[in-house]
Amino acid sequence: MANQKKLTFKTTKGIALYPWLNKADYQFDSNGQFKVNLRVSKAEAKPLMDAAKQAANDAFGDKATKAKYPFKTDEETGDVIIVTKSKFKPKFMDSTGALISENNVPPIYGGSTLKLAGTLYPYSAGGNVGVSLQLAGVQIIELSEGSNGGITFDAEEDGFVAANDNAETDEAHNF
Repeated sequence: MANQKKLTFKTTKGIALYPWLNKADYQFDSNGQFKVNLRVSKAEAKPLMDAAKQAANDAFGDKATKAKYPFKTDEETGDVIIVTKSKFKPKFMDSTGALISENNVPPIYGGSTLKLAGTLYPYSAGGNVGVSLQLAGVQIIELSEGSNGGITFDAEEDGFVAANDNAETDEAHNF
């Protein structure tokens, strides 16, 4: 497997689910992982799913029948959820394909429309074989604004008003 050529992937546009792209998620990995799931139609996912199966067949032969793949099916819609992750922060591009500098990457929330790119990585670990999608690049097609969970309140007169600047001061904090 060491002499195998690098297999790359690019997705079609899809809807981001649970993105950890602006900062790493450390909950289940002390080294941190950048990750995002992408919801696409079954038809749009088919070429990538076929490529992953071919990579498993090439890497593992007969053992490929027991391989694990980075795809789930959404029971409600029948769409495919593509699972990607990486130890390294991906590169970001805007909708024109221009690179976004690291300090200008906007917050990316679930519901954003993205395309993903990276490497198909066949692995064998602990008696398991499979293919993972190592995320290397994200193209932002449309940003979701995020959500406050649908919670809203009417304004109250003469109440507390939070300062919305992040300036450091020596004043007491309103805790």
